[in-house]
Amino acid sequence: MAKPPARDEFDQLAGQIGQVIGNLWQWHTGEFCPVDSWSPAVNLYQFEHHFEVCVDLAGVDRKHIEVRVEPGMLIIRGVRESPEPRQPQDGTMRILAMEIDHGTFCRSIELPELIDLPHVKSEYINGLLWIRLPLRKQG
Repeated sequence: MAKPPARDEFDQLAGQIGQVIGNLWQWHTGEFCPVDSWSPAVNLYQFEHHFEVCVDLAGVDRKHIEVRVEPGMLIIRGVRESPEPRQPQDGTMRILAMEIDHGTFCRSIELPELIDLPHVKSEYINGLLWIRLPLRKQG
């Protein structure tokens, strides 16, 4: 007779099923990024002549970040690898908590149509992606 799965395996499977259901719900409700597994935290600031967006991407290699700005929408996509400790020589590892999101991510933010698309700039500093979105001059 087969041995029943361990509690850790059951919890992991339940988490994966929950993630699939969440992705289906996002698709059903019309979210822009339905197949991505997590969404980074964002701060959005408005100034007189521009917007600034700060995206929390700690642990993400800048080569794995895509920023796309189009009329009315900012899309940030990428991948964060699962953080894992260096494997010691003293045996096996047991995971006791795993709260840091990893895998593919996507975040979309609606923007006003007045963004000066050719002059958008971004920089990645200490795990934070800063995106400066200047407004077109009216006149």
